[in-house]
This record gives sequence, C-alpha cells and structure tokens, in this order.
Amino acid sequence: MMKHLLGGVMAVVAGAALACLSAGTAAAQGNTAQQLQEQWNKDVVGKSVVYIPVAYSVPLTRIWGERMQMIADRLGIKFQVRDPNFDTQREEQLLEAEIGQHPDVLIVHNPNVQVLAPALQRAENAGIYVIQINMASRYKSDAFIGVQPNELGVEMADAVVKACDAPGSSHKIALMDGEVTSAYSLGIMEGATSVFKQHADIQIVSNQAANWDSKTAHDKAATVLQAHPDLCGYMGWWSGQDSGIAQAVKQAGLSGKVKIFTTDGGEPPACQYLKEGLFYEDFIYPAVLQADQMMSTAVTLLQSHTKPGTMHLAIFSPVNPTTAENVTPTSCTELSQK
Repeated sequence: MMKHLLGGVMAVVAGAALACLSAGTAAAQGNTAQQLQEQWNKDVVGKSVVYIPVAYSVPLTRIWGERMQMIADRLGIKFQVRDPNFDTQREEQLLEAEIGQHPDVLIVHNPNVQVLAPALQRAENAGIYVIQINMASRYKSDAFIGVQPNELGVEMADAVVKACDAPGSSHKIALMDGEVTSAYSLGIMEGATSVFKQHADIQIVSNQAANWDSKTAHDKAATVLQAHPDLCGYMGWWSGQDSGIAQAVKQAGLSGKVKIFTTDGGEPPACQYLKEGLFYEDFIYPAVLQADQMMSTAVTLLQSHTKPGTMHLAIFSPVNPTTAENVTPTSCTELSQK
C-alpha cells in the first residue's frame, strides 16, 4: 500500500515539475521572441537605405529598385533611389551628398573601378554601411553582391567556341564590351580571353566597347558586319546594350546566321529577343534574388552592430544559360508600368 502511495506521490511531483518546466520554457521562449522583436525594432525599423545605380532608366536597375522598395516597405525601412542617369560625375556628386545626409546603408552600383572608391571609403569612415552591387570598385566595402565576372566570361566564351569552332564555320567572332574600366567588364574580358587563347581557330575580328549604349553598339556592329558578313558570333556584355547588335544583324539580313551571346539579370526585353531568335543565348543572373540579398545583407549589417568597414561579405550570383528552347515565363522579371 505504502509503495503504491509513494509511487502516486512521485508521479504527482514529477508531473508538477514537468508542468513547471514546460511553463518556464514557454515563458522563456515568449520572452526571447519579445526581446528579438524589440531588438529588431531598434536595429531595423525606421532605418534608412539609399540606392544609387548607374542609372534607373534600364530594366535591370529598376528590377533591383522595385524589389528592394517592396521589401523595405514591408520591413519598415526608409528606402530612397538617387538616379545619376549614366552621368558618372553626377553619381559621384550624389554619393558625396548622401554621405552628408548620413543614411544607415548605401547600396551603390559602380560605373568603374576607381571613380567612387574614395567616396565609398569616406562613407564607411563616417559610419555608413556600404554594399556594392554587380560592378565592384577598387575599395572593398562591407559587402559585394553580384556575378563573378571572370567565371561569367569563361562560361560565355565556352559557349561561343562551341558554336563557332565547328567545321564549316568561319570561326570569326566579335566582342562588344561595356564600360572597359568597370570591374564587371574587366572580369568578363579576362575570363573570355583565357578561353579564346586555347582555341587557335577562333578569330576575333573586332573588340570594341559601347559604354552600355544600344545605339553605339548598333553602329559599331553594323560596320563590323559590313566587313565580315560571314561572322559566326557576337559576344556582348549586357543585353540592354546588345539589343543594338541584334538590330544591326537583323538589318543586315543575317538573323540566324550571326549568333548573339549576351547576359543580363532576367530583363523582359532580352527574353523577348530570345523568343524571336534575335539573341542566340542569354546568360541570366537572377536580379530579383540579388535584390533580396541586398536587403537581407543590409538588415544583417544593421543588426551586427559592427563598425562599418570591418566586415567584407561577398555573395556571388548563379548564372543560368538560356536559349529559345528553355526560356520560360519565369526566366525574366516583369516590371511595373511606372
């Protein structure tokens, strides 16, 4: 009898202990969640992020901007865009002005490796976190998010060689660089050159730059096509610029004969060019994912409480080779009608 009584008492005590433990754990979890929310409100809500692309008038930078704006609105972050519209001097001025305004985070798209580097360092010295996107400067800031341009150049050049090194091909190709002093351009060229050097049959008949301008690309390509109507492939650095090459090829009556290789962030015009056969292959990096990573990185930096300039994060974007055969409605991102 005593044994059963003691067993019952022990069971009640154990049950009570478990109940207290569960209640304590729930309370602790509740307090932790509350503490995290309070810390989030302190570190993130109401903070300011300023985005300075090289221009906001092109699909790629608008995809980034519209996506970041949507996320910022949801998180309670103040988000602003400063648009230099392809004016490098203006971009430098906007950046300097923002340092004076002291936002919490600057997200910057460098026109080349040098021009903004000193100002980016000044921004971090002033206590502003700096995230560079797709085109890095010589200054290594808190974070970089974008493609690995050397690897992109290798991948694109391999595709060009595969298409133009076959028997019966002229083996002639042409290159259309963007801004030759940007880290993105330099990296693509370095990677592509390493591939072309391994293929003696490939003949580069033109290597020019269009500074991201489609009309410049069109005019230069038209001249190249007149001199080399048997051209096999044209490799360009960005679809917005390379649309000019496509139009020159079409006007020359060489559509389907001259294969155009390009790259971008999944911009709607490029997907349409693929579907129409104006682009042969597009090496797409996910602009929407990049924008998500930009804002996630901004939030991470804000919560880190580290001194700006002490962290050096890198997130490299995947690249998806896309042709008319595998392009889908999700390959490119729709833009607002603003």
